[in-house]
Amino acid sequence: MKARRRVPVILLPAVLFLVAGCSAFRPEKQTLTVTCTPPDAIVMINGQRYESPVSIKVKRNRSVSIECYKEGYVPYDRMIGTHMNITGTLDTLGASFLFVPSIGLFYPGAWSLDETEVPVTLFQK
Repeated sequence: MKARRRVPVILLPAVLFLVAGCSAFRPEKQTLTVTCTPPDAIVMINGQRYESPVSIKVKRNRSVSIECYKEGYVPYDRMIGTHMNITGTLDTLGASFLFVPSIGLFYPGAWSLDETEVPVTLFQK
C-alpha cells in the first residue's frame, strides 16, 4: 500500500498567494496623454498645471478632471471616468469560486480610465 503524500502546511500560504486577485499585481497608475490644439495651450489635470502636450501617470481607479485653455479661445473641460477592466472582471468571477481573488478588487489594478488619449481642439472666441 502506498503512503499518501500530504502537502506541507507551509505551502498553503504560497498557494493562496498564487490564486490571489491578479488586479493586486497590476500597476497602480496609468498614462494619460492630453494634446491640445493650439499646442501652447495650458492643461489642468486634477488641478495641476501643464503645457500641452502632456503625458502623466494618474491613478487608474480615480476619475480625472481635464481643463484646457488659452487666451482668445473658448475653454474646454471634461471628466474622464473609470471602468472595471478585464482583470477586475476575472477577479470577480474567481471570487465566486474562491474568496481570495476578491482581494484584487480592492486594488487600483482592477480599474482602468475610460480614455487614455485625449485630443482637444480649442476654438477661437
